[in-house]
Amino acid sequence: MNSKTNYDRASMLKDISERKQLIDEYRSIGYLNREKAIRKIQELRLTDSDVSAATSIRLATSRTPFAQATDEAIAAELQMQIDILSAKVGKLL
Repeated sequence: MNSKTNYDRASMLKDISERKQLIDEYRSIGYLNREKAIRKIQELRLTDSDVSAATSIRLATSRTPFAQATDEAIAAELQMQIDILSAKVGKLL
């Protein structure tokens, strides 16, 4: 792997870890740091073309503003991002 691939992989693993931590906290104690979760979702929507494409498809059928979204819906979007990133990391190996 070249250094760009290593950097991309490390960045995706960090993004996955951050999202898993938010979801795990939500599942274990029932608290979701909504502000941090929404910020992470928005950041990845802007920087990752695969996440952006998947989000566009989903938003075509359901458009709930973050302020009105349930914690479960936010956690589900974090999980969707984890799934996309995990698949991409797998391709880099």
